[in-house]
Amino acid sequence: MVPNPQDPPDRQRGPENPMFDLIPHRKGATNVVPSFLTRFGPIREVRFARKPDGSPDGGVHQRFTVVSRSDVFPPWQSGNCTTADLAQPDFESEYRRGNLRFRIPLQLFGLGILDGIQDREIIERHRATAAIRAQLGIAGLPNRSGNDGTITRFGWKAQNKSIAIFAGEAYNVEMGVTNDLFTQATDEVPACTADKSEPNDITRMDDDDSRGQAFGNPLHEPPDWLMFAMYMRFLDAPKPAPLSASALRGQELFGTGPDHAGIGCAACHTPTMVTPARSETAALQNLTVHAYSDLLIHHMGKTLADDISQGLATGDMFRSTPLWGVGQRRFFLHDGRTASLLKAIEAHYSPAEDCDDRDDHRARSACYGPSEANAVVGRFKGLSPADQQAILDFLRAL
Repeated sequence: MVPNPQDPPDRQRGPENPMFDLIPHRKGATNVVPSFLTRFGPIREVRFARKPDGSPDGGVHQRFTVVSRSDVFPPWQSGNCTTADLAQPDFESEYRRGNLRFRIPLQLFGLGILDGIQDREIIERHRATAAIRAQLGIAGLPNRSGNDGTITRFGWKAQNKSIAIFAGEAYNVEMGVTNDLFTQATDEVPACTADKSEPNDITRMDDDDSRGQAFGNPLHEPPDWLMFAMYMRFLDAPKPAPLSASALRGQELFGTGPDHAGIGCAACHTPTMVTPARSETAALQNLTVHAYSDLLIHHMGKTLADDISQGLATGDMFRSTPLWGVGQRRFFLHDGRTASLLKAIEAHYSPAEDCDDRDDHRARSACYGPSEANAVVGRFKGLSPADQQAILDFLRAL
């Protein structure tokens, strides 16, 4: 949140997490802010690991209700939708029970480039690291679409196939805006949806513009969710900073050379891929891409596990997060648990669990094997403090 310099001083707000106060209390809303949303902490999407009956859940749960907002339910309609109809979930109790799983937003830069990378390029780059991965105990596999079998690549678990799917899902799940791709609302309480057309945001097909929905108006013919997908498609990749002498040393240790020498980071965080020679979008063709991701999913062990399966990605599997732009980020890992790159690296280490020696609470979730990153983290921790800092300097320059 950026202060508006045109506002009087008493109406300006400093930068803070908008989930902490602005959104939950906007326009008369009376939501309770859960303790895991802090003033300067990460924005968090919330999933429940399990339903009340103990069966797997994994779905996103809305943090706040719009019941008391004056712009959604004006005073003359205040009796139509009440807290009894659309209550805010009891996140605090679920938090204390250890049932919440968090995700933070991923960066949008360069997504059009990732969308265009061919499956064969991903697989060939993966095969090229077979020798070093065998030494390090790293496997990795693609998450795949259940419809056509092609590689999915967006989201923390590479669960979404394309930018379009990514945008349509975000509109419905994050903002409650149903659309051409996600036509049903996540909550269909009759008292709260009686005056709401479904889907909310679709390709405009009206004969005239009396509702602002005319097919012939080029300014707003595509739906908002699709224009958002177009916007993401053309956001360029993050630009790295000039490398200092220390960062150059870190680049070498990371393993960005053709033989992937170094401690092995590049075995998952692939330094280079290329886009197709021809594309309907000329700006996205024949590009050399430095995303630092193999776009595949890997077992990370219990330390990072969220116990949620999405496609072929099981409870401890995550996509190798693209590292371009990592130096401009504030929080790290899928749940934003740390603002320290060093701690984020260390969290990649996780030994195999002893499945016969777990308390009752842990027994409700899967038993996980070791993290595929263990050997690399071990090599990192064996470096001198100067060389560890060199890798951090390299990452901060991306």
